[in-house]
Amino acid sequence: MPDDPLTKLLSAEPPEVAQLLLRLRDVVREAHPDLQEKVNLGWHGIAYRHSRAGYVCGLFPRGNGVNVGFEHGADHPDPHGRLVGTGRTRDVRVEVGAGPEEDEIVVDYLDLAVDMAIDRAEDARHRR
Repeated sequence: MPDDPLTKLLSAEPPEVAQLLLRLRDVVREAHPDLQEKVNLGWHGIAYRHSRAGYVCGLFPRGNGVNVGFEHGADHPDPHGRLVGTGRTRDVRVEVGAGPEEDEIVVDYLDLAVDMAIDRAEDARHRR
């Protein structure tokens, strides 16, 4: 399906970056099947949203790898010393050729992001 948003997103990427994005997509979907996925061509990535907590993270092919971007990454602990960026959002960078140990690191950060997003949403509900 050439009009499929995921196909359009991947068509602009080198095959090895497209494969990495698909692998990380599987990692996210397996770790948190409750997240809703949406390909966002304007952002050139895949966004993940939690039903109670809103937007949590995204996968963004960039250069020779994929940035796993976390909406409130600046507030996250950094157990592996891998968060990059200086704004509210922070990313974990995964390069082409990275092994399966990178998948585990992504899941560690994803678990933190989901838990923190749910906590933040619950706190906001209680303040109302």
